Amino acid sequence: MGNPNFASGKSAEAVSNPPPYSSITEPIDEPPTYQQPNVSHSISRDGVSTSEETVGINECITHLKFLAATAKLRNFIRGTDKLFGVCDSEIRNFPDPRKQSQAAVRIQEKRWAVYVARAVERFTVWWQTCLPSLNSSRISMLDSSSEAKIAWSTDMMPPLDVLMVWHAYMLNPHAFLEDCLRQSKMSLWATGLPWDVVNASIDDETLVFYPGSKARINFETRTGQSWENIDDTPTKALFCLGCKQEIIAPWTEGSIGCDPDVAFAHCIGYADKSLRASCPACKFSITHDSLRVQKFRNDVQKLLKDDLPMPGTLLSQNGTPADDENDDNASFPNQLIKEGMRSELLQLTDLTENGSATIETIRDHLEGFLKSRSLMRRVNKTILAAGNSSMPERISLRNMLSRYWDNSSPFAIDLVGAVIRQGTFVDKMDKIGWIRSPNLRSTMGHFVSKYDMFFQIMAKNKGHAVVPTLDIDLIWHTHQLSPARYYTFSTAQTEGIFINHDDKIDEIKLNDAFAWTSKQYQKLTGGKIYSECICWYCEALRESSNQGLSRLISPSTLHAKTNAARLHDSADTTTDGRSQGPHISSHNAVRILAQSDPRAIQTKTAQLESCWEKAQRRSHNRSGSRGGGSAYEDPLRKNSHGPYERDPEILREIYPCNPACVNITAGVVGNCISGTHGVGLAQGACVSGTMSAQTRSKGKSFCAGMAGCGVSL
Repeated sequence: MGNPNFASGKSAEAVSNPPPYSSITEPIDEPPTYQQPNVSHSISRDGVSTSEETVGINECITHLKFLAATAKLRNFIRGTDKLFGVCDSEIRNFPDPRKQSQAAVRIQEKRWAVYVARAVERFTVWWQTCLPSLNSSRISMLDSSSEAKIAWSTDMMPPLDVLMVWHAYMLNPHAFLEDCLRQSKMSLWATGLPWDVVNASIDDETLVFYPGSKARINFETRTGQSWENIDDTPTKALFCLGCKQEIIAPWTEGSIGCDPDVAFAHCIGYADKSLRASCPACKFSITHDSLRVQKFRNDVQKLLKDDLPMPGTLLSQNGTPADDENDDNASFPNQLIKEGMRSELLQLTDLTENGSATIETIRDHLEGFLKSRSLMRRVNKTILAAGNSSMPERISLRNMLSRYWDNSSPFAIDLVGAVIRQGTFVDKMDKIGWIRSPNLRSTMGHFVSKYDMFFQIMAKNKGHAVVPTLDIDLIWHTHQLSPARYYTFSTAQTEGIFINHDDKIDEIKLNDAFAWTSKQYQKLTGGKIYSECICWYCEALRESSNQGLSRLISPSTLHAKTNAARLHDSADTTTDGRSQGPHISSHNAVRILAQSDPRAIQTKTAQLESCWEKAQRRSHNRSGSRGGGSAYEDPLRKNSHGPYERDPEILREIYPCNPACVNITAGVVGNCISGTHGVGLAQGACVSGTMSAQTRSKGKSFCAGMAGCGVSL
């Protein structure tokens, strides 16, 4: 269990184990100092780019190596019987073969879910103990200081599971910037992922991550945790919110249950949906709800004592750091708490007096305050006359509360969900296998060129969701892993807007936005194909895009038809005719519960099937006229879900927060603050950070950043 090579996906034959920590007799070096050389990299607020560089090919290749190492780790954890007490033998509890198959999948998913929850905890400790914090009295103002980069080395690298969490975290640029500002970690933001060090830590042949024994010793010395996730304690230490005594909770507890469709839903461990840890002294029960309330209370106390802004109040609607003089709405929650509600909120969130308090309770209290015009005028002097819309204030409060929806961590987002959604992308990258291509460099160069076009579409089409293909998404992700460079490039290209990459978008809207993006790419490039793939889905979308009367078809559409016809001759296909080309990137697809209609997916699939059949008939006619050939039957078409739909392998009952679903039903937490539903802030489904200035100035409700790998300005 404690073999670090196996836990990192490394085979015993491929490499020898590093010596156990206890057997090292050589002097242990002092933990490395995270040096900050005299090289500053501050953010430019005026959107002027200091560099036209986007993404380097070597960075893309290293990124692929990292994803391959992560895939190895994921496969190892999922397949390790009895890990975290989750046993394969439970499959035999189900006599029905179909149920047995479901149970096998859920058991593997549960092991990975617990592992990721532990990884997030380990990342939190690493973030707090191993990374430099800058002492700044005005952390909300980037202009106040220049942030120096960290001089990374292999000896400073954390374990792969911690690096995996950091990777997923940075792929939410607004959240990562906000937390780096708020928690004084701007050196990390300015430096980004150290590609050269990551590359040196991954074996070129085995694609296994191991930076060396010094990195292991340093991590264990500084954090007090084992290098290997699975060697850490099987329990989680919590502190009673009533009497402050320590409570020991298991990470997971219980079996799969009697129905794979709700597997592990009844479990009460820290990484389970139904956490319940009772204090033996005062009998207070800790739940995920109480931990979220406590997080809110702690943040309120830091605001009142240290003037530390509340989460969700540091960035403007453009995603750039808010200016106190011009972005009063962003800081409205801070003013409200300090000047109007400090005593009420502290009393409301005191769990020793109000043990049933939830984020819904806080939401209701804030909503009641907004109905009082006199109290609102006392806090915000810009509200003059009764009847003047308070939508901006409502949106700012909702943006703040979004940091607490299903999230008790010290970060702006639930990092467990972020890693799980990225797992879908990691799996696709592993299956495509670009890292094994003999033409890897030229392939990455082609992808970078496509990404440049993709970014132009985002910059030129404010208000539209833009969805990448898998190849473009790889480059986009790589770009974001250098946050300062991505910020500078993004704000320069979009006149001051920091393009976000929140990883949740409704699956139906994802499909529609992908079709629109494909058309825009076709127009911009004079008919080049966006998705260079011949699966049934991509064929159907191309057919849909190129339909219309011949006299109305543009030259780019004619060229697109010609290029599409050539795909079957040039596409990299398997023996069964399936394309290996990259199509829609849908790792971020989620289901919007309030808008969920079982018939919607069926209708969308039927429309795509009709277009696919037309494309097949055309392909058959072309082949027949040349004397042979026929259209193939794509096995992917027989799947139970389309490639634009949410990952069916993610079961909501396994996680404290459902990674693949968003609930915006009126009255639920994800749709809090009356009068703002539809503005696109529900539980991360959309964000306000990329709303256009025109929409903002009109005071209209908005839905911006329909996100994940889809964004709108």
